[in-house]
Amino acid sequence: MLRSPILARDLLTAALATVSLWGCGDEGVADPITAPPEASDDGAEGELYVETPEGKADGFTPVEGPLTFEAACAPGDRVVIAAVGDALIHGRLQKQALAASEGFASLWGGVPDLLASADITYANLEGPTAAGVSKQGRAVTDPGRRFDDWVYSSYPMFNYHPSLIDDLMASGVDVVSTANNHSLDRWALGADRTIEALTEKGLPFTGTRPSDDPTHPWWTTTEANGLKLAWLACTYGTNGLPDREDQVLNCFDDRAEVLGLVRELAARDDLDAVLVTPHWGQEYHAAPSSRQVDLAHDLLDAGALAVIGSHPHVLQPWEKYTTADGREGFVIYSLGNFVSGQRNLPRRSTLLLYLGLTRGADGVTRIHGARYVPLHMTQRSDLSFELEAIDRVGGHGDSRALTVDMFGQWNVFPAGFEQSLATPTLDPQCDPTWQPPAAPHDHDGWIGGRCEVDEACGGAQCVTGGFPEGICTETCERYCPDRAGRATTFCATVEGVENTGLCLAQCEADAECRAGYACQAAPRFGEAGTVKRVCLPSPE
Repeated sequence: MLRSPILARDLLTAALATVSLWGCGDEGVADPITAPPEASDDGAEGELYVETPEGKADGFTPVEGPLTFEAACAPGDRVVIAAVGDALIHGRLQKQALAASEGFASLWGGVPDLLASADITYANLEGPTAAGVSKQGRAVTDPGRRFDDWVYSSYPMFNYHPSLIDDLMASGVDVVSTANNHSLDRWALGADRTIEALTEKGLPFTGTRPSDDPTHPWWTTTEANGLKLAWLACTYGTNGLPDREDQVLNCFDDRAEVLGLVRELAARDDLDAVLVTPHWGQEYHAAPSSRQVDLAHDLLDAGALAVIGSHPHVLQPWEKYTTADGREGFVIYSLGNFVSGQRNLPRRSTLLLYLGLTRGADGVTRIHGARYVPLHMTQRSDLSFELEAIDRVGGHGDSRALTVDMFGQWNVFPAGFEQSLATPTLDPQCDPTWQPPAAPHDHDGWIGGRCEVDEACGGAQCVTGGFPEGICTETCERYCPDRAGRATTFCATVEGVENTGLCLAQCEADAECRAGYACQAAPRFGEAGTVKRVCLPSPE
């Protein structure tokens, strides 16, 4: 076929550009680009959040009321799984971790006991841990524990210091997914070095494989209490970065292979259950797409017991699905972020999922319960972030409401969970006297909150005499400390308290105060002419 000179010239130019972009050179991939061609929008900034529409969302209707399972009270061998979402560690968080004595564990300092309390704990490792690999995928001198934005970097091409693996393991994490849109952020060499680091340190992973071993299984296993579980991860894509070595399992392009693997694993006598952890969905959408729903149901029908999703960086709802052969399966479409530097409230609002499995006398493993702990990624300064359990520290009412509105109060793990961590109870309905936990008040955990001991007050003091259910407060002479996200405080003169003022929560109406308290006028201590309304015990 004859082509015009102009077309021929354009084709030659395109061919040369392609050679320049994808040519080979040093060890690894020498592609000179340092940003993926289809970068996802998962930087630290951004306000997009698409709420769940009324009624069905792409054919899916969220659970209404309590989520319960038929095997809740069945006897047998039990395993409790804890699962958290995306470890998406932006630059400020990496800098904090590499400078802190606690390392990356400083980022989730409010929840390590919750992670460790389960028999098996899962997380999504969103990005490589590839020592000495540049953004171009070349082997270079490693900078050590320093965020240099070339070897260790943030959005749009993440790479974390391998000590992250040690800190996850020390905090109780037993298995991770490495299949996500950032799997190839350090190209083939980075995926290999991540696998090498995980293997060397002994942390099981699923969803990726070495470039030189096409027979390496996509799946892995964990064992606890005599139950052996298979884990299989996959991703929707790799941000347009080519997977030339076939290192990352794709949920949709490799759909037939994924479903085939689930069937094979479910049929094995030496495995008790199959759990699939797909990286999928639309970022910042609170509802799953029809593609997610269809694949989740197909995975359960193929033999998976549970599907635990990630990627949207916000929470998506859970579902109980009855398979064609009558089994009860579980899906949570997105766990949201585990730790990240994203600022938007829905991206900082997340949860820790507890999922309980029971293997009965018939040898069949079933789900006996699911509960969750509302979490919040709290930023105290530009280089001070910490994941907190809301019902333990109090406050963050807007974050808690966002999570509880989606999953319901019934399945919230109880606020006094320290007493339950040795054996987390995921089937409380088996106790006929059990009642769902009451929602904590916005003041709890800080000034104005209920308390029995000082430890419940977040640094304030607990006063019990004359205050129903106790009150968190501080003595003051004129002013009181305020804390971001909490009720504004006021140094008030309180009847019966001599020689000092008490810090109380300001209010505008009784509805803002705890039960047993009312919004009343009180003068500032030592300045009677300044009057504010604060929450005080209700008049007799």
